[in-house]
Amino acid sequence: MYNKCLKSVLAGIAIALSGWMYLSAPNPTIGAFLFACGLLSVRIYELNLFTGKIQYMITKEYKWYDYPIFLIGNFVGVMLIASCSIALIREAAIPIATAKAAQPLWMALVKGLGCGALMSLATYKNSPLWMCIPCVMGFILAGFNHCIADAYYFCCAGIISWSFIMTIVGNILGGVMFSKFLAGEQ
Repeated sequence: MYNKCLKSVLAGIAIALSGWMYLSAPNPTIGAFLFACGLLSVRIYELNLFTGKIQYMITKEYKWYDYPIFLIGNFVGVMLIASCSIALIREAAIPIATAKAAQPLWMALVKGLGCGALMSLATYKNSPLWMCIPCVMGFILAGFNHCIADAYYFCCAGIISWSFIMTIVGNILGGVMFSKFLAGEQ
């Protein structure tokens, strides 16, 4: 249990540090490329990133109570890094978090679905590591919502939004549905 929690917190830290790099980058394309370092770290070190693990709901590889552990652990990691973020990073997060908070709930769901599908593709058990880069760049440049990355932006900006819940739901649905497709299940 301790190892599961620690790997969840470390995954949140990896994604938050990637968010920091994205916010520090000179342009969105370079930032999206750098953001992929977080997912590569998650895959290489086999960390428990919620959006990478939810696809296994259909295979029952994890128990139902593991998913809240992954999600809460990721949030703890995100909050640790957000609390260390410098003013320049916090200022850069405000427009992103404000735009995400202003989305209609249905849009947060749809953008969460898109990200969930790409995360499923990037973290599927047979996916090569290099898939992390186009999938992460794709979800960022398309403006999709990733609940852990968004948690970092919201924490940095000091914003709370109901759309965040729809992003979590969208990430779950997108990840599960796309993994069924990848597995060839009907």
